[in-house]
Amino acid sequence: MKQEEGKKSAGRRSTVQVILFGLLCLCMNLSAQDNSDITLSQYLFPTFDSCRVKMKSGSVSTAIANYNTITGKMVFMKENEPYNMTVTSFVDTVTIAGRKFVPGKDAFYEVLVNAPVSLFIQHKSTLEHLGAPSGYGGRSQTTAIDRVNVLTDGDHFYNLKIPDEYKVSPSPVFWISKDHQMFSFVSKRQLLKIFPDHKDALEQFIKQNRLKTDDPEDMIKVVDYCNEITL
Repeated sequence: MKQEEGKKSAGRRSTVQVILFGLLCLCMNLSAQDNSDITLSQYLFPTFDSCRVKMKSGSVSTAIANYNTITGKMVFMKENEPYNMTVTSFVDTVTIAGRKFVPGKDAFYEVLVNAPVSLFIQHKSTLEHLGAPSGYGGRSQTTAIDRVNVLTDGDHFYNLKIPDEYKVSPSPVFWISKDHQMFSFVSKRQLLKIFPDHKDALEQFIKQNRLKTDDPEDMIKVVDYCNEITL
């Protein structure tokens, strides 16, 4: 009897996990498409790959996924159709190709340093309209390059093939977590303001090591150093 009850309990837990994971993804109601038709310039990884989704409850699910740098959403591929993860409050981490991502306010952040002073990067991109085509494969100089924030099809558009007249322009943002607060920065000046008590030492460290604030590997070195001097 106990064995049968155990099997039923395990079955119920499995069903709940499947339902919960299903609630995280919103079907885009797209017509069936071959995966090869999807231009990956808006995605972080060159292909959709297997991922591991760990819930805050401790349960784990697997899927085929990628990260859309324009929408800031995890996109799951099922039967050649993309599904957005729309509810992230239950998610602890998503791991793709050995890289860990945690949900933020409006996007997922990749974890670069996990320490008292932690470092994250928000892989972010915008779309630019390149102007009307002109002769000989060029673009009209009379049409300025415009940034595109909203398109009529919304996420439906962003998860599919990007038209040739649009360019995906990366503009990543770094985030530092310290003292239970999150601080964003894209320049050295903004970074130094996060550590007012160690500004001079940090600036000297960056200068001596010729580190760049737009290089993730360099920023990992900076935050590791911050953890040393702020202990």
